[in-house]
Amino acid sequence: MNTDRAARSQVKHEAGMTLVELMIAAAVGLGVIGAALSMLVMSQKATRVNEQVVETQQNVRMAMELLARDVRLASYNYVPSVPGAPTVGACNVINGSVSRPVGVRPLDQNPAGVDAGPDSISMVVPLLTEVVTPWVLSADVGGPVNDPTPVPFKVLPLASAVVTDMVNQGLVVGSVVSIGGGGARAVAIIGATSLTLSSNIEGKFPTGTPVYLLQCATYAVATTTATCGTGNSTCLTRNGVALVDGIEDIQFAYGCDGCSTAAPNPNPASPDGVLDEIDGVMPTAGPSSSDFVTNSAWNLQPMLPETIKQVRISVVGRQMTQDQGLGEISTTGVNTSGPVILSDHNPSLDSGYNASTYSKLRRRVITRVLQPRNL
Repeated sequence: MNTDRAARSQVKHEAGMTLVELMIAAAVGLGVIGAALSMLVMSQKATRVNEQVVETQQNVRMAMELLARDVRLASYNYVPSVPGAPTVGACNVINGSVSRPVGVRPLDQNPAGVDAGPDSISMVVPLLTEVVTPWVLSADVGGPVNDPTPVPFKVLPLASAVVTDMVNQGLVVGSVVSIGGGGARAVAIIGATSLTLSSNIEGKFPTGTPVYLLQCATYAVATTTATCGTGNSTCLTRNGVALVDGIEDIQFAYGCDGCSTAAPNPNPASPDGVLDEIDGVMPTAGPSSSDFVTNSAWNLQPMLPETIKQVRISVVGRQMTQDQGLGEISTTGVNTSGPVILSDHNPSLDSGYNASTYSKLRRRVITRVLQPRNL
């Protein structure tokens, strides 16, 4: 009797959860798991947003550094105004029917007015290479070192390894080389241990003087996947080769000396070491933003590339893909700041502009004013 009562008591104490209790526990567990998953999704999306912001900033900075490097080197003491100066690639302007070489060739998207797209620019720059054998003269040229009178010369003595390396880097007959950043001439003959120039140079250059291969570097923005690669709709290019993803716009403006005859500038215009006043207002602390020229073909007097002394560069980069919002629903984020207007380019006036599509991508802008050291 006592044994049966004890057994029934043990069974009662060992009874499991009821169905109602099990359902309540399951609901609470699902709620906790759902909240955890929601936080995980939000965290992942926030991380992706931060990654895209950082990537966009890095792309803009990289594009600016590449542009700045070549703008500082632009012309590289190449003097296109010297009679017989060779044209380097596409670095030339057209005056009527006459083509003449230039060290810098501004390429405004619309020289006559408001731009409807990115600008571009072409510059004569040296090909800078990492080589085992430096590209230097293997002997003195221009006559004896102790003779003050230079002897005209047109043959550059070089080590055979240097000639081979220069050819591998793109040297061909017709290429333009510069000796120590000084005299520049086209190459007429490529020998095993020398280069014969198209015309004489009068000067004296000792053994070890660097020899540079000049090129015309053109920076532009491309908008095709064929150039920028799959998944990239816009990129910065140098001579048609994609360099930086996500670059949407570049705009250039130029400060010049001797390009304006309007008051209060000297009349007739002449270089005086001070940037011309384009807006007609004498500043108290250097040139103003409106003193930089945005619209000009730079091919007619007095607006010539030779008068350019400063370059204002503006770069716009955008994120590569759209945000998906921070909630569980994949809702694309919207940038309410409107189009990024730089210089004389308002994207909202471009053909095919779509405000809804434009607003779904974040953008970053960098502007810098540079003084080319070689102009």
